[in-house]
Amino acid sequence: MANKKIGFYGKLESTANNKVENLYIVVNKTSIVFVIKHTVKNEFVSIEHFEQTEEATSWSPLLAYLQNNSSLIQNYYKNIFLVINSNRLILSQTDAKENLISAAHELELIHGHKLEEEIYTSSLGDKHFLIYGIADELSAILTRYFPSAKWQHYASYFLGNLLDTEVQVRIFEDCFIIYIVDNGITKLLNYYPLEGEEQNIYTLLNSCINAGIDTNKFLLKVWGYEEGKHNFITKAAPYFAAKQIIQIEQVPNAYSSYFIF
Repeated sequence: MANKKIGFYGKLESTANNKVENLYIVVNKTSIVFVIKHTVKNEFVSIEHFEQTEEATSWSPLLAYLQNNSSLIQNYYKNIFLVINSNRLILSQTDAKENLISAAHELELIHGHKLEEEIYTSSLGDKHFLIYGIADELSAILTRYFPSAKWQHYASYFLGNLLDTEVQVRIFEDCFIIYIVDNGITKLLNYYPLEGEEQNIYTLLNSCINAGIDTNKFLLKVWGYEEGKHNFITKAAPYFAAKQIIQIEQVPNAYSSYFIF
């Protein structure tokens, strides 16, 4: 079925006539995380994490569970965003927002064909576009629960940032994202499964090699790091110019990957 893994709650200030908080519903492979951000103070207020049990074969039990067990779902919000966090995406230079068939073909070329999938695109500046797929079942259920919500891909929230030279790692329950920027130019963006320590070290360093960068000149910036659990970060850090662990007040480091909006 489903269960509530964790919840951290601050004071919500939105009312029917004064909505000052946004709700971000982050959909992972087997979990959903609610993130509340105060839009005026630019501060994060609350977070809830719901996860499926291993025997679940659809999203319906998890969504039904959070409908009855979330402390955040019934509040007033200025905006609600549905955020898919999935490796089924590509960064393209093709403007496909007016031609979803073309976008679907481009996505299938990289990730293979998938039945019952809705295609979405997001623009990133003037030259790049994200193309990603969302399962029809998931899209239909969440859109029915939150009819005013807008879909985005998790990657769109950091790909638009102006950066110089760094290797970013964002760690989640079962995967991590590597994003490499060299003098403001995206060199690599990819999702990888969290595996054993040595394999994770190899994946990180080999990704840097494939991107053609000298790690001794790059900052390693990490979200979602847990001491004692993600030792591959500690062991890979000496290969980089410096290491920065992102921390968020009032929540464990494990959830810093969710505070980027």
